[in-house]
Amino acid sequence: MTNTKETLLTHYKETMNFVRELEHIPEDAWRSSYAEGKWTIAEIVGHLSPWDRFMVAERLPFMLADEPFRVKPNSQEVNEEAAKMSREQQRILTIDEFLVSRDLLRRAVDLIPEERLTDTFTSNGKTMMIVDLLGAMKQHDLHHIDQIKQVTAR
Repeated sequence: MTNTKETLLTHYKETMNFVRELEHIPEDAWRSSYAEGKWTIAEIVGHLSPWDRFMVAERLPFMLADEPFRVKPNSQEVNEEAAKMSREQQRILTIDEFLVSRDLLRRAVDLIPEERLTDTFTSNGKTMMIVDLLGAMKQHDLHHIDQIKQVTAR
């Protein structure tokens, strides 16, 4: 499916609704992994928030201004720290953090004129359009939603 501003905004709203519904699953499901040695639902949801915030603060403004990126995060460190926090904090805090960060991303994307979504940028020697990066993030979300559904379907 081709990603457009409308499909991205719809996806953000749908993921927010999906995560909001996780408030109602049993605590043991929230703390369960989808497979042996893999992340729990809490860790999956928790690791999405820092990436939404990173996209809003450190990627979209620079892509739109056609400026080089200032920082290159260590993905493993970001994910590990987010997973650790999600293991330690109450579910409602993890969910609320996701809802806030995802809404920030949704609003940031909503402010981008549709024609600017096809602007290109280069990162690590690879040139791509803004909409392609946002589409890759969407696919990442869908991958994790499938993992969560494996737990909630039990």
